[in-house]
Amino acid sequence: MNNMNVEKILRHTTYFFLFLLPWQTVLILQERFLEGAKWEYGTIGFFATEILGWVLVLLFMMWYIKKFQNSKFKIQNFRWSKDRLFVLSIFLFTSYGVLMAFFAGDSDVAFQHAQWVMLGSLLFLLFFIGPIKAKSALWALVLGSIPVSLLGIWQFLMQSTVASTLLGLSQHIVYESGTSIIQSSEIGRWFRAYGSFSHPNVFGGYLVCAMVSTLLLSLSVQRWKRVGLQSIVVLQSAALFFTFSRSAWIAVGIVLLFYCSIVVRHATFGRGLKLGWRTREVPPLALPLAKGEKRASLITFCVSVVSVFVIFSFVYSPLLQTRFAVSSSNEVASITERVSGYSEAFHIFQNNWLIGVGGGNYTYALMQAMPGHDVWWYQPVHNVGVLFIVEYGVFGMVLLVLVILNFIRNLKLDIRNLWGYIAILISLLLLDHYLWSSFVGVILLFVFTALYFRYIRDTVSPHVVPT
Repeated sequence: MNNMNVEKILRHTTYFFLFLLPWQTVLILQERFLEGAKWEYGTIGFFATEILGWVLVLLFMMWYIKKFQNSKFKIQNFRWSKDRLFVLSIFLFTSYGVLMAFFAGDSDVAFQHAQWVMLGSLLFLLFFIGPIKAKSALWALVLGSIPVSLLGIWQFLMQSTVASTLLGLSQHIVYESGTSIIQSSEIGRWFRAYGSFSHPNVFGGYLVCAMVSTLLLSLSVQRWKRVGLQSIVVLQSAALFFTFSRSAWIAVGIVLLFYCSIVVRHATFGRGLKLGWRTREVPPLALPLAKGEKRASLITFCVSVVSVFVIFSFVYSPLLQTRFAVSSSNEVASITERVSGYSEAFHIFQNNWLIGVGGGNYTYALMQAMPGHDVWWYQPVHNVGVLFIVEYGVFGMVLLVLVILNFIRNLKLDIRNLWGYIAILISLLLLDHYLWSSFVGVILLFVFTALYFRYIRDTVSPHVVPT
């Protein structure tokens, strides 16, 4: 098989992977129980998209080896360039997770989590330096959000779900404990949209990434495609509203502010781009926004999202008031649990500050430190940064910082794009844990990060594969 065939198969499989990413079909190998109740974070299994992800990694390795063989690189010419230091830092980081799994309290869970991080890291390299087309990849992600958005809207309007082993859908009943709801004595119990995910907040985070992808595409597509994207963003907005995920709503608000600032400024980036640690002049990223009419059509994307939220806020105002009112028993319990989670995390960290408790082992460590609670009580702390340092320790944090610094050094972009990315994800990272505690969260974080910077970078300079 020649390299062109491998590249073609890799591209199409990548787009298929992005389209299927929201579906949680899983082969469960082992379930754990505590006093007869299932321990969610102790489940061992393989997701269908996880298997497809490893197929992508294999194809990517085949493509890269053939690319390397066709290059004029010689071992004697080897030097530690910025891109190689970046790959080395990723290798050290992922190896650390695997090594620490041997010392974790629950090694099976730790190895599973280390595998997720390793797969996410390799997919990051695929999406950042591989032969994919960033725009096509974003289209696959956006189109993949359509069926799951329709599902989420249907779930909320019908106030019910259906179970499907093939699609990875679980049944959630509004009157059963453990179901994510909005509740008060005035409105009763209202079901929040799950989509195809394990929790409405995870669904909300996915929709944020899908909406950002939609808005990025809107900046550089033809008019008729922009109309289609506008219809999709309305659908995504409706589904996002029905998740009632506060962290996702905050993230979308930041996204809209960032998007409007791009449009108003003619979306011109790069008059002094940050290349590594230095700043020098390179050709600007001048997206096709010179005409006022075109800028106005792009602003309608923001208007569409805001309109959806305003209309539904009016229609479902009692639910909104309950969701944001601290007097609601459910909301009081939610806030109390989140706040107490920080003290619990600090308690665990004190005893494992250097190397951590191991990936995915936060709830296991919590069980050992504070036994006697119901299984649902053992939840990861709702902050990715805190959760990470408890599980990976100070040493793991140092390795992560090295990865981030080496990545920034390789970015041939306006540094403002980095701050824009941080602003988009900050609420998701600081107000929830799923971007580190779940398979889909880990993969979404790595893949979306790579796609975001790859798409912007490719509009500045042609992609060059490091050799």
